[in-house]
Amino acid sequence: MSKYYYLIAGLPEIQPDDAKLTLKLQELHQILQETLSTKDYAIVSHIFQYYEALNWLVFLKDRDAALHPLGSSTSDQFEEVVTLLKETEYPKINSVPDYFPAFAYAYWEEKPLFDNLSWDDQLMSLYYKDAIRCGNQFVSAWFEFCLNINNLLTAYTCRKYNFDIPSSIVGDNVVATILKTSHARDFGVSDYFPEVDQVLRIAEEDNLLEREKKVDLLKWQWIEENTVFEYFTIEAVAAYLMKLEIIERWLPLKQEAGAAIFRELIKTLKSGVQFPSEK
Repeated sequence: MSKYYYLIAGLPEIQPDDAKLTLKLQELHQILQETLSTKDYAIVSHIFQYYEALNWLVFLKDRDAALHPLGSSTSDQFEEVVTLLKETEYPKINSVPDYFPAFAYAYWEEKPLFDNLSWDDQLMSLYYKDAIRCGNQFVSAWFEFCLNINNLLTAYTCRKYNFDIPSSIVGDNVVATILKTSHARDFGVSDYFPEVDQVLRIAEEDNLLEREKKVDLLKWQWIEENTVFEYFTIEAVAAYLMKLEIIERWLPLKQEAGAAIFRELIKTLKSGVQFPSEK
């Protein structure tokens, strides 16, 4: 098992309330590509693959659209992938995740891979399924933890505003499956998701920004509790990356932005299209 003494020792300390960063996600991404073993980079790359997946759908919708900078592929590279997909049926393409071609074909043919889900949520279902199978117990548990939080918050919002829950739940793990049919007050997932009560208390927070902060603090706490004895391992590297992602997401966020997010959330739930959840 690889140890990353110099890498971790050289990373600046970070706290959830940091107002600025000396190391950005894009910079860390480059460092990890140059430093980690091939196997270990493949594990943490699933964190960045979230942005790659979002960019893939953006590109399929509009090839001239701007892409998120944390995605690894450029528009030209996506164009090459599309050309291969249209010239060869299900070609093996190493530059993108295996589920990208299947999603593209379904999108072009307008044949959903998952009934009643928006295209955004169908892609996120594929993303989480792939990430949870990343081969590292800690990182896999992290993705399932985030998926469960997102789905529980979505189910709570749908129940509160009388929206359809099954058409807004992402993924097919045990918690997702129960949420689609449960009428219990705690949605019947406490045996599989111990943090359910904490998340439901957070869901009752009327101020969206405060709610999001509490969610991220819960995630931060989970990361720390699950890496107590990890020091120079790939798990420690992944934990730092997860924390940095949490901090960086908050740096530009203002009260007005939070209100806009909430309005968009309600709007898209009403239209039956799930607003993409943050990781």
